[in-house]
Amino acid sequence: MSAIYRALIEPLLDQVRRIPKRRESPAPDGLGVALGGGFARGFAHVGVLQVLEENQIPISYIAGTSVGSILGGAYASGVPVARMASICRSIQFRDFGRWKLSRLGLASNDRMAELIRRSFIALTFEELIIPTAVVATDLGTGEPYVFTSGGLIDAIRASCAFPGMFEPVQVGEHWLADGGLVAPVPTRQAKDLGARCVLGVSVGFNNWNGSAPVNLFQVVSRAVSAAQKHQTESWSSSADILLEPDVQHIDWDEFNRADEAIAAGAAAARAALPRLRQLLRLPEKTKPAAPDRPTSEPGWNQGTAR
Repeated sequence: MSAIYRALIEPLLDQVRRIPKRRESPAPDGLGVALGGGFARGFAHVGVLQVLEENQIPISYIAGTSVGSILGGAYASGVPVARMASICRSIQFRDFGRWKLSRLGLASNDRMAELIRRSFIALTFEELIIPTAVVATDLGTGEPYVFTSGGLIDAIRASCAFPGMFEPVQVGEHWLADGGLVAPVPTRQAKDLGARCVLGVSVGFNNWNGSAPVNLFQVVSRAVSAAQKHQTESWSSSADILLEPDVQHIDWDEFNRADEAIAAGAAAARAALPRLRQLLRLPEKTKPAAPDRPTSEPGWNQGTAR
């Protein structure tokens, strides 16, 4: 009987033990991390999360827009940083989108549902280890539509439904699109969750090099970015620290440059560590990162922090 128990029951118990448990209360230091949109440039968020983890900077809250909602949600669900980096390196457009010409968009991001199911550990906000907000835009009101409860899949799909490219996502009676339209970096939403200190990460869409747009997506994305450029104050004022990783040379669809983006995010986060520790009243030195986490590599270009 004991042999049967070990063979059949123990593996099931091991799986249960690996399910992340939600904190009863936020981490004491009250850091909220706000991760903005930017398609492939958003892989920089993984580098930021990596450095915070390596230096044992506790994250109390996460707010995400567009790609920031995917990576923030994955991290909050318990996915290891190394696994997140591996997924970023292998991701392709067909993993989350499919061309589907309609009156509402050129493509659908419905394949993102399977990507989330396959990659995340938790699939509802209630199961997340870190309290999280996902921001979309309500096309009926023009206001932010903020998810903090319920299923993650529709929330993230809505937050990533970039207008003109992806069809909007219907949730109940609401038609929702990319959260970057109203919250390019969701710093205000991170503060609304209860964060005492907010770290915003902005990767942007364009480098404004004066070149002419060459396709419909560039026309739409540059128009959106132009509007965002002139509303920076509305969200940057809610950030205690704003990171701007050096990813302007990476185009929105250059998913094969994940390592460069991750490296840029890590460099920007390292540059901000002294100021972040000061704000959180943390000691200058912390013990080394766990050996199963990805470590930093030399030679990474440093981004900016302010």
